[in-house]
Amino acid sequence: MKRLGLTFAAFLVLVSLIFMLTIYFDLINVGFVVGSYRFHHWGVIIGSFYVAIVTPFFAILKRTKSDSLRSLLRVHVFGNLLAFMLVSIHFAGQLSRPLEFYPDLGSGVGLFGSMGLLVFTGFLLRYGLVSGGSRRFLRLIHVLSVVFFYLVILVHALQGFGYI
Repeated sequence: MKRLGLTFAAFLVLVSLIFMLTIYFDLINVGFVVGSYRFHHWGVIIGSFYVAIVTPFFAILKRTKSDSLRSLLRVHVFGNLLAFMLVSIHFAGQLSRPLEFYPDLGSGVGLFGSMGLLVFTGFLLRYGLVSGGSRRFLRLIHVLSVVFFYLVILVHALQGFGYI
């Protein structure tokens, strides 16, 4: 079962990369407007909101509902990978904008970097690709990346919505 999870997780990461490349090279357009925002903005709002809300619940529930840990872990891993895909679509959409409309990527680069680090360290931790002291170090990096994510998402959202 773990091998199937690893295969599906790797597939989701690969699909995210394919989406990013096809958007970056303008083979797919995600800049069309839906309601008051562009499609890729809705994706990043949903993806970031999911991670921001579900991550603390996972941290609490894994300590209080240890009998459900396997199910909780699946929701955490695959939900966050889908959220990463939505964030990746937004990031690629921003990178593919023409020069005259190119955005200031400042906090967005930090946010995407923290998401990438979360995916990378989470992948290694979940599928047992490291052990011993390396595992403890990666867990620390994973947790610190979550803290960094929360700090940067707050700044990035306030910038994006024009509050700062």
